[in-house]
Amino acid sequence: MRSSDQQVTGIRVLDISEEGAKAIEAMFNQVIEEINLQETPIIDIRITDNHCFLLLGEKIIKNKHK
Repeated sequence: MRSSDQQVTGIRVLDISEEGAKAIEAMFNQVIEEINLQETPIIDIRITDNHCFLLLGEKIIKNKHK
């Protein structure tokens, strides 16, 4: 579950419906590598029977001076 100090800025979706475990692992590792190169934090991962959702985000910087 994501924290209240993070904001979703993007999403990556993997279709895993007709893939075996090794293929899913390879796809997931490839996406993780791409996301790490972009230096974008993954703030949550959700998995259903057919899809894997990676929620990308950033930390919200709160202005302490109003």
